[in-house]
Amino acid sequence: MMLINVIITNLIIKFSWAAAAAVAVVENSSKEVAAAHAATTIISPPHHAVVNFKGGGVSSNTEEEEEPAAPQHHYHQHRRRNLKSSSWSPYLTNETKQELLFVPDEPQTLSANKVTTYFCVFYEVPADQDYHVVGWEAVIPPVSQRTLHHSIMMTCRTRDTPWGAYIGARPVTNGQRVPCEPMPPSACDTMIGGWTPGGWGNGPNGAFRTPSDAGFRVGPGRKFVVVQYHHNNESLDANNTSQAGFRLQITPDLRKADVGEMQLGPIAVGFAIPPARRNKNNDDDDVVDVVHTCTWNADPTDAWAFRSHAHALCTRQYSIVRRSSGNDTNDNVAYLGDTSPFTYHSQPLVGLDPPTRIERGDVLETHCLYERGERWTAGGLSTSDEMCIRHVLISPDVERAGAPFCWGRITETAGWSEEAQRSLEQAHAEYARRQL
Repeated sequence: MMLINVIITNLIIKFSWAAAAAVAVVENSSKEVAAAHAATTIISPPHHAVVNFKGGGVSSNTEEEEEPAAPQHHYHQHRRRNLKSSSWSPYLTNETKQELLFVPDEPQTLSANKVTTYFCVFYEVPADQDYHVVGWEAVIPPVSQRTLHHSIMMTCRTRDTPWGAYIGARPVTNGQRVPCEPMPPSACDTMIGGWTPGGWGNGPNGAFRTPSDAGFRVGPGRKFVVVQYHHNNESLDANNTSQAGFRLQITPDLRKADVGEMQLGPIAVGFAIPPARRNKNNDDDDVVDVVHTCTWNADPTDAWAFRSHAHALCTRQYSIVRRSSGNDTNDNVAYLGDTSPFTYHSQPLVGLDPPTRIERGDVLETHCLYERGERWTAGGLSTSDEMCIRHVLISPDVERAGAPFCWGRITETAGWSEEAQRSLEQAHAEYARRQL
């Protein structure tokens, strides 16, 4: 059974970023989406504060000047602009700044015959050299809010031939829409952001920026970003459309380290939540704890942010790091994030400050706690199914088998054990000590 679960997971797992990773609504009308193609306002304060990731913005007491609007480009039209820094800018002082807009030219139609729809759009990034993606924000018009379950951005390994660019065996062109249920092509394996209900950016209005010493790498070997969209068209309304996307901030001035991403948890297979019991002895009878454990078999790295993804039945999700002290028990516990209470409508990215160190041989343990519903609820692709995904951002990115996933073992228990509660309390105490 374990082998079957792993094989199934390997087949469907990439769709899962649901997650991770994006942004609250930044557009108030569909007209603003069209306006974004035409112009943008640039803010230029007299000086710029360099800020490490703290999970929030910084304030500035300086006056800001507004410069004339500059053209906003999307797809392959990459004109380098003098994009100057605001108090939440992802850029460091003196970094070369370039902004890309990845939004479909026309509204994308949804099927009136299917509740769940997945599709992908490819966007080309500059390929004259390597760049770092250092920030982004989502563009989600109201019409897309009605049905959008998630959108994710992934960079894709690219090879060029005399006949064009290929991602794996698939030829691709800029702005091309392709079906991708439940996942993008396997060559698109590095997730750099996304959007889920409530957003997940670490700044105002859901904007996202990386730490000041790291960025996501794109360039000649990864010249395409694919955006996957998952829409939940419960009303089967043929008038529902999608024109969501992202603004990316990139720089050719490479930083010290690449940002990487790992996904913990059983994702969407290998577990099921039974219906509520009619005769209950206590509240724990309605709690199911789904646990995923895996071993970090790679060089050391620092985890600096996390976000949780699940659906309606999940009430809490957390991860801890167990490190052996030299005997057979992993009794040294570190904190890797606790989302409590979890709610589907708010799935933000949360910073770890200070970061949590992950060493080779560490055991990463993720718990998803669910409240039983009225029926059996299995892990799956639909919003009416369940998921258990913990996205963790790391730097430096390190070579590891199966990346970005950490293959492991899934167990499921009724109730939340006292041992699990003690381990989480120990992890919270360890994190509090490091914050002093």
